[in-house]
Amino acid sequence: MDDQNVRIRLNLTAGEFEIEGPESFVKAYTDKLDGLLDMLLKHPTPEQLQQDTTPVQAVTYSGTALPPTFGEYFQRVPKSATDVDKVLVAGYFFQASNPDNSFFTGDINKLLTEQGVKVANASQCVKRNVSSKRVFALQKGKYRVSQAGIDYINQLLAG
Repeated sequence: MDDQNVRIRLNLTAGEFEIEGPESFVKAYTDKLDGLLDMLLKHPTPEQLQQDTTPVQAVTYSGTALPPTFGEYFQRVPKSATDVDKVLVAGYFFQASNPDNSFFTGDINKLLTEQGVKVANASQCVKRNVSSKRVFALQKGKYRVSQAGIDYINQLLAG
């Protein structure tokens, strides 16, 4: 029996894990496999993270919920704010008023343009927010402000 090749294959939505070889070799991994499976099952897959629509902590405006208009909210942004900061604030405002709790770059560009704010490259600003983990991508072109982004907005608007 030790001469037969045995194969254990696991996919967990393309995370994949595979052991193949003689039965004695594969048996050496069966004890470890239970621990690996437990660890893999505790961590959400990228697809599960994308489907998470749990509302994040709200940004407050003078101790209350967001105002009904972006212009009123945007007045709180300090003059020293960078384009990256402005895009983050606009993204959060849009996602907070959007049923699926997300935004597209075009949405925030439109909000800013309506306020007379010109951002040189909104797409690049979103990418910089993603790299700083203040925003994360749900799917191509669709984003959500992270809790770290919300905390940053609170600091920005407070001071």
